[in-house]
Amino acid sequence: MFRLFRRDREKGASAVEFAIVLPLLVLLVFGIMEAGWLFAQQIEVRNAAREGARLAVVDYDTAANMRSAVCNRAALSKDRARVSFDLKTDTALVVVEQDYESLTGVIPAFNTITITSVAEMRLERLIDNWDDDGLKPCVTP
Repeated sequence: MFRLFRRDREKGASAVEFAIVLPLLVLLVFGIMEAGWLFAQQIEVRNAAREGARLAVVDYDTAANMRSAVCNRAALSKDRARVSFDLKTDTALVVVEQDYESLTGVIPAFNTITITSVAEMRLERLIDNWDDDGLKPCVTP
C-alpha cells in the first residue's frame, strides 16, 4: 500500500521533467540544423568567389556580366548576395557577401550573420578596359 501511495505522488514528475528538458532539446536540434545550413551556405559563397576569380582571370567580360555569371553558376540568393571584382593590379580580387538565410528561424542570433569570402588569383594578362563598379547585388532592385 505504501508503494501505491508513493506512485501517485510522483505521477506528474515526468511531465514536469519533460517540460523542462524539451526546450533545451529543441534548441539543440535546431541549433545543429542551423549550423549545418550555415556551413552549406558558406561553402556556396566560397565556391562563388573562386568561380568569380577564375572568370576574371580568363578575361570573361565586363563586371556586370561576370557578376550575373557568378550568381547564376553558384546558385547565390539573388536578393541577398553581393559580388565585387577588383582587377587593378596583377591579381583578380573577388569578394562575395551573402546575408545568411535562416532555415528554421528559431534562433535569432543566426539572422544577423553575413557570410563573406574573398578569392584572389593572378591575372594571366593585364586587362586594359576594366570597368570596376564596386560591391553590387546580384540583381539590381
